[in-house]
Amino acid sequence: MAILKTQAKEKGYFKVPAWEQALRCVEVVAVPALAFFLLSKGGAFALAGALLLGMHYPRTAYLGHDLAHNHWGPRDDAKPRFMLGVVALFQGFGSAWWIEKHELHHSFPNGCRVGEDGVLVPIDGDIDSVPWIVWDKALVDYNSKACKSTWQRLLSYVMPRFQVPLFFPLLSLARFNWSWQSIETAARRGLNLEAALCVAHWALGLTLAGFLTPGPAWTGWLWFLCAQLLGGFILAFVFVLNHTGMEVYDATEAKGFYDRQARSTRNTPTSAFLDWLTGGLNSQIEHHMYPTMARRNLPKMREATRKAMIDCGYVYEELKNGEAMAAVLLALGEAARA
Repeated sequence: MAILKTQAKEKGYFKVPAWEQALRCVEVVAVPALAFFLLSKGGAFALAGALLLGMHYPRTAYLGHDLAHNHWGPRDDAKPRFMLGVVALFQGFGSAWWIEKHELHHSFPNGCRVGEDGVLVPIDGDIDSVPWIVWDKALVDYNSKACKSTWQRLLSYVMPRFQVPLFFPLLSLARFNWSWQSIETAARRGLNLEAALCVAHWALGLTLAGFLTPGPAWTGWLWFLCAQLLGGFILAFVFVLNHTGMEVYDATEAKGFYDRQARSTRNTPTSAFLDWLTGGLNSQIEHHMYPTMARRNLPKMREATRKAMIDCGYVYEELKNGEAMAAVLLALGEAARA
């Protein structure tokens, strides 16, 4: 992997060219502006605007993901820091919450530690969704023990039993949860500007939607919330294909960084459209191996990475999108019945 990384750097794969950065800056502002303009026209135009805005929210999240992974340079530099603020305003997510949990996810995807009572406790926050979802049957005991209040215990009893039919509706609500966690984390850490920008996303969005809609204000608010639901669904759908349904393991039994990645990370098919739709996260294995690599270059590393991992005795899992979702639902179903 070190050799492949050196070769990729020599080819410039880790650089995001200036034209692409400029395009992303235009996109993050122009697409929402166009969506709200279409809302003002009403009817089919408004519907097209909602679809456009819903499709755009994952795109803005991918930009924040790139910035936090230092794709535009060290994230504490002026330009990435400014752009992360732009993303917080136009997306409603803050980088403090994302970085806090996502870097741990990269180190221990699907990883757990064993508690004093012998129960697996998630290290990776992406598989810790108590009391709403049990991502794997190995986490059933943890889900039960982690609930403290009566309300949480009730939810942890009811929700997992219906998590397969409720799964897609829950994905649609993901944006609201992530935005709230962003605001809570930023406020807790004293990052008042970031928290204010995340709040402003909702306040300005609802205000503009209520003002610009040709009908009653509530129709604009509904338009805005529907776009949020669509955006949350697309983004969560992309994320769950990468790791859900793969091994949930005791990190002390894994044989180092590459073994942890191979146990728990999968790719889904690549094409110009799929790379655009997923923000390059369909090449999830390569993203975990080279997290600072520009996303547009990740597919170029697939074949070499596959060969290197197989030669070193690791698994390289690649499934079609339908097969990956089937694996996700199978794991959720097994957890529901456990």
